[in-house]
Amino acid sequence: MENDNDIFNEFQQALQGMKGNLHVLEIPVPVEKQLEYFKYSEKVREYSESETVEEQIEMLNSDRVSYEEMKYAMTFLAISGDVKAYRALESYSKEPKNELLNDWIAMSLLQARITLDSELSDEKQVFISTGLGGERNKLRFYAFFKSEGLRPFSDYQRNLIEKEMPFHIRRYQGEVEEIQIEENYFSLVFLIDLQVDLRNMLLNAVDECNEYGNFIQTGFIVTNVKKFGEEDIRRELQKR
Repeated sequence: MENDNDIFNEFQQALQGMKGNLHVLEIPVPVEKQLEYFKYSEKVREYSESETVEEQIEMLNSDRVSYEEMKYAMTFLAISGDVKAYRALESYSKEPKNELLNDWIAMSLLQARITLDSELSDEKQVFISTGLGGERNKLRFYAFFKSEGLRPFSDYQRNLIEKEMPFHIRRYQGEVEEIQIEENYFSLVFLIDLQVDLRNMLLNAVDECNEYGNFIQTGFIVTNVKKFGEEDIRRELQKR
């Protein structure tokens, strides 16, 4: 998501229009893995008939099952709508036996919670999917900023960024989890309420810093899909 008015407005309107019980995936899970999980869960829903919750809980807790069997057990329990299944997934998530399934157990536990809430409440259940996850009613975002003219930041400018950016995000009840300041760019990872106007919040923070010398470009990137890697950063810096 770049700081383009239309994109920000559409995103904001979509969030504001959501009604019901919102569920946010709390840990970062790649979007591709989320799509894989939901496609798989639909297949399990369609073809699982003879298994029982008790059998799949036993599979989940066994040390002698394959990777695919574990995926199936987690997914079966997630869509079962059974409280025992939810408790079993919750217990497993606290002491996972296979790190390769960390994303899968996170998705399974969330779907189990949504399934139970759907059966116990008439309220519509809404899943908000992002690659960076979130916490309670907040989403996690990554924001990338460049210095004006790609000139190196001075020590004073670094200190100003380090102080002012988190301060402005806290004013919107947000929380900065990471701030990384390099020679001519910096990035933030932060949690913010779903309803906050991201564009204005970040522009106000940049404007406040720029009162002391216009050293940050007002064009920035903010995304909830992933954090930038070295290649992403290199590509953005080449754009000037």
